[in-house]
Amino acid sequence: MNPPPGKLILFCGTNRGEARDCVDWAVDALCQGLDSPNLRILAGLEEPLQTFEVKDYALKAMKELEMELLQGDAAISAYAYDVIHEIIEDPKKMKSNLKTLCELCIAEDYQKDIYDFYTLRWAYDDLEEQEVQYYWEGADRSNIQEVVLKRCQDWITEYKNRT
Repeated sequence: MNPPPGKLILFCGTNRGEARDCVDWAVDALCQGLDSPNLRILAGLEEPLQTFEVKDYALKAMKELEMELLQGDAAISAYAYDVIHEIIEDPKKMKSNLKTLCELCIAEDYQKDIYDFYTLRWAYDDLEEQEVQYYWEGADRSNIQEVVLKRCQDWITEYKNRT
């Protein structure tokens, strides 16, 4: 699977992310019919990748493609959108994606809009090991997946209303 645009935004708008994801995104974008000089250069970069070089071409490609560059918390939220959307699309990824969101929340000093996924991760983990959890009111073994999916759907709606 090709990295979602959120990974591109994360890499370009923060000090996080992987250069390889940007190159993979560029290849996918070309295959989908997008085209620009810097997108072609970005898609052609090979290992070992240099972060500054990848970021430079990625930013230029985004500008050529008239993509908005989000920075800071907004870039984190754009990446979180893709991770959360993936939970909705493939609930089998719930545990791993909750872990990703939790780690991102911690790394970003408990960014407010993704904090619920920090607590949901711990509730989910506790319920795998024991009968009770104290992180999310009303969540138990019988409904934790539905609780997570509902919060994901609500978060996606809230995000779309903010942007």
